[in-house]
Amino acid sequence: MNANIKVLLIEDDEDDYIMTRDMLGASKRRKYDLQWITDAEEGLEAVMQGDYDVCLLGFRLGGSTGLELLRRAVSRGCETPIILFTGQMDHDTDIEAIKSGAADYLVKQQISPLLLERAIYHAIERKQAKKRLRVLNENCLLYTSPSPRDLSTSRMPSSA
Repeated sequence: MNANIKVLLIEDDEDDYIMTRDMLGASKRRKYDLQWITDAEEGLEAVMQGDYDVCLLGFRLGGSTGLELLRRAVSRGCETPIILFTGQMDHDTDIEAIKSGAADYLVKQQISPLLLERAIYHAIERKQAKKRLRVLNENCLLYTSPSPRDLSTSRMPSSA
């Protein structure tokens, strides 16, 4: 990962934007390009475009929740890793977020620059690993599936 990492932050709280901007700016290992969107619908459209390496998603977004937006993005085929940001630790929400397709679940009060950078890095690496596995599976199916010609020329065993 040598190029700048493109991060989409969908969060309606300016203080959380400033906190995130400052933490990413403190990194000595990587450079981040942070795009901030405050509206859930605009954020959904932006993450669906696939222009970002990772999305940080606030849990409270006006009249909806980040969990709802996450589910909508996943159901529409979003491949950008999404890390859910929340103000409170809730084990049930954590489990639900991961089951719904979140790459990670972070509590804002417990985040450090190092933890945020690590979560982003791991989310991107998991996405790339999934992509590699998908290609391997496709190649495996390609080379192991019988061709139509093989099926038409195969003989059924005769009954004795």
